Amino acid sequence: MRTQIALALWIMVGVAALTVFQALPAKVTDYQDFRYYYGGSLALRRGINPYGADFETIFAQIGTPVGSASAWERAEIQLDTPAWLIFFEPFTLLQPRAAYWTWTAFNLLALGAALFGIIGELGPPGAEGWTVAALMLLYPPIAINFWLAQSEIVLLAIFVLALAALRRGNHGRAGVILAAAALLRAYPLGMLGYLVARRDWRASGYFLATCVIGCALAVGFAGFAPVASFVGLAATTSATHARGVPAGLLRHPANLNLGAFVQLVLGERVGASAAALAIELLAAGIALAATAALEDDRYGFGFALWLAVITMLSPVAWPQFLVCLVPLYVGIAAAARRAASENRWLPRRVLNLAGASYVAALFMGGPLGFLGRAVARSISGHLHVSYVLPAEAAFISLGCAYFAALCATHWATSREARPQTGAVPIQPAVKEASDISLRARLELERDL
Repeated sequence: MRTQIALALWIMVGVAALTVFQALPAKVTDYQDFRYYYGGSLALRRGINPYGADFETIFAQIGTPVGSASAWERAEIQLDTPAWLIFFEPFTLLQPRAAYWTWTAFNLLALGAALFGIIGELGPPGAEGWTVAALMLLYPPIAINFWLAQSEIVLLAIFVLALAALRRGNHGRAGVILAAAALLRAYPLGMLGYLVARRDWRASGYFLATCVIGCALAVGFAGFAPVASFVGLAATTSATHARGVPAGLLRHPANLNLGAFVQLVLGERVGASAAALAIELLAAGIALAATAALEDDRYGFGFALWLAVITMLSPVAWPQFLVCLVPLYVGIAAAARRAASENRWLPRRVLNLAGASYVAALFMGGPLGFLGRAVARSISGHLHVSYVLPAEAAFISLGCAYFAALCATHWATSREARPQTGAVPIQPAVKEASDISLRARLELERDL
């Protein structure tokens, strides 16, 4: 039955893959976020500061190989890190169309490596592992990542490498890998909180040292002016303000930032910003305490909890960021399988919250999501009561993932998570005593 379920799901994966790739744009001007990566990296390679002007100006300076900026894009500016633009520069050696499909193929390879890596590291094995892999490939944020030509799949692969290094005791390597993620996409800088909570000072030291070295290398490769311009932009970016980003994209529900949600609920009341900051600090503090109590992050629950935290606290967080929650689902599946084999059970609240997180993601829109038009309308500002649920689907999914990871982390610190050894350890001693008694009796009978 397990094999049949896995086979059925993989047939669905094949159909979903065709759906996603048919939805990919055919024209260069429709290449979504890939145009920002390509344009910014090409400008940097040609000695132009990609942070010094809006996209319309940058596209004009590089000869508009990816088309002219749309009305929506004209006032926007580059917010990707200098390290990311340096990383992306090899793709600009190709023409935009070839570079786009090369980037898509690169993401496919990164996705395969991430899934095989995380399931191979955590489990579950056999047909159940193939089932989990299929469910992750059907996870709508992954389809959105391809649809927008975004970067979170690459980030997921980096996180998987870091988690594997931590589980194997390679703490210095893990710190370097997490620092690379922070240099490339900025918001993973918050993973330092996980290392500190785990009192992993070796990994923390390598993390900080790599960040310093990476910044120096970025200045060497990109120049001082672009790096300084990016730092200036990052310093003024918050959940409600980012120069060059349309205000509609900073408001909830388009922005999954926890502070943006709190400010939406409180509206224009006095102290709304302070309340948003306080709740963000509370969410991070709870995660810090829960992770610090872990003796062994065997299934990566604490790691996944911090992936949810840094997403919620990122000043600008998009639905495709949920791609990085894949380790949470895999870890819960592996823990549930292992606990069942040892006559223990993962708490139902963990399974319910993880299931709710996954189901909510099905309503996020994109090639594999439901009610995509409703999400688009809500983001554009034409909010209607019937659009509230799908518009909030991504945030509901993120919130459920946070609480699922929190509950799983708490379970991992409890006695219920430990194998019930019972009388198993004393069996050899009992057997040895029995053998001694038998020998003594035989010797006594011989003497008699």
